[in-house]
Amino acid sequence: MKKALKINISGIIFHIDEDAYEKLKGYLKTVELYFSGREGGKEIIDDIESRIAELFQSRTGQQKQVITIDDVDEVTGIMGDPSDFVEELDEEEASAPRQTKTTRRSGKRLYRDPENSVLGGVCGGLGAYFAIDPVIIRILFAVLFIAGYGLWGLVYIILWIAIPRAVSISQRLEMRGERVTVSNIEKTVKEEYESVRENFKNIEKTDGYKQASSAIGEIFNVLGRIVVALAKVVAVIIGIALVFAGFVLLMAFLGVFFLKSTAFSFGWFDGAIFPVNQFLSAFVDPSNLTIMLVALFFAITIPLISIIYGGIKLVFNIRGRDRGIGIVALIIWIASLSVLFSFGLIEGRKFAFRGTVQENVIVTPPPSTTLYLQLNENVNVRSLEDITWFDHPFRGIYSDPERKTFHSRPSLSIRRARIDEPELIIERRARGASQLRSELNAEGLLYSWELKDSILVFDNLFSLPPGHTWNFPELTLRLNLPEDHKVHIGDRMDRIITSARTAERVRIQSMTGKKWRMTENGLERVN
Repeated sequence: MKKALKINISGIIFHIDEDAYEKLKGYLKTVELYFSGREGGKEIIDDIESRIAELFQSRTGQQKQVITIDDVDEVTGIMGDPSDFVEELDEEEASAPRQTKTTRRSGKRLYRDPENSVLGGVCGGLGAYFAIDPVIIRILFAVLFIAGYGLWGLVYIILWIAIPRAVSISQRLEMRGERVTVSNIEKTVKEEYESVRENFKNIEKTDGYKQASSAIGEIFNVLGRIVVALAKVVAVIIGIALVFAGFVLLMAFLGVFFLKSTAFSFGWFDGAIFPVNQFLSAFVDPSNLTIMLVALFFAITIPLISIIYGGIKLVFNIRGRDRGIGIVALIIWIASLSVLFSFGLIEGRKFAFRGTVQENVIVTPPPSTTLYLQLNENVNVRSLEDITWFDHPFRGIYSDPERKTFHSRPSLSIRRARIDEPELIIERRARGASQLRSELNAEGLLYSWELKDSILVFDNLFSLPPGHTWNFPELTLRLNLPEDHKVHIGDRMDRIITSARTAERVRIQSMTGKKWRMTENGLERVN
């Protein structure tokens, strides 16, 4: 009784005696050691193993399922003894391998030849099997196809399906009737490598290669010209866009920098267009204003002029020597940004703190009468210059250049309060460099109101003291009314009223010229 092992050769499982396995293992080890470092070695080893597996398959079946040592001797004899083919293959000048006593020839087998094929390789395989030129067989098939009204085309297709394709080296050797030995397998692989290498070396000398190279070069030459032309067109389009955008932005900036309006604003601002220097004069100390305006001018115009100049260079393909001018412009631009940043920090410190001052006043109209609210338009807003860039119905910065003062509108709200008599709360808010400075700025806000019998009159604007810059002032009026007290809102009071709760949520613009009574739910219309 012998011990049997299970092995895998070329993807096929075999059962083999232990002594046969040791001999086969030594044989394959010798093959691997010799061919592993050679050109095409892996392909040679794979084909040898595939041929051995094929020979083992022919010697096993239902009656015999285990490979014996006699089977290994017979197969290795067919393939060639390792001591023989190692000696033969090391002799570079040997013209033919020596015969061994265990070597035998393999008969021809019919395969389709993939290396000599037009369609499926049937004619090439038949030519190799019968030792006839495949061209003759192809001509014969063509004649029979025409004479037999296409019947031989069906025969060709059947042969294509029935005859296997010669894929491995051993199958190609069998197709030509050569011995499937280790020497012939290596010889075939070497011939294929040499053929490929020789074709690769000679391909550059062929007319087809020269024509293909010339055609490819011409194609790339045309493509290159097209790409260059497209690049020039794109560059011109980009250049025109840069010139247009830079010119429009530059003109718009110069318009708001020196003038009151510009034709290039295109409605970007909802409010009035104003000179930049006039706007900055409301916030910046006069001693710093000129320096900041100069820095702002260069910080904006240098990039815009650079954009216009770059666009012109793209359009007209100008290559000017402007590196020195560019460096000087860059230095001026960086210096301008540094000045703006430094003076911005200095001026920004003036608004670091916010102060609030509150004043509570009891408003005592005659008993059982209505409190009438009226607006005193003591300052004509149209005579002032609105230097804000936004359109707001209640807020704004109004400048009086003659008196050097700034004005803005107060904000009035009407609320219900659990008190006995109407009360007016006045809150003044402003910013400053310190908490004390901000509270002093808030106290300095100028505003007037007056109670005449049952008429409560409010000025339409409050103002800063003359010579003071804008410190973000706010003046809030809050009129607290007890329940059942009546109030009549004058025609123009909607210019300063910002909040008035009503029972039916009436708009403020619709409340003017009417009488209202304070209820738990807010103001209610009195007919």
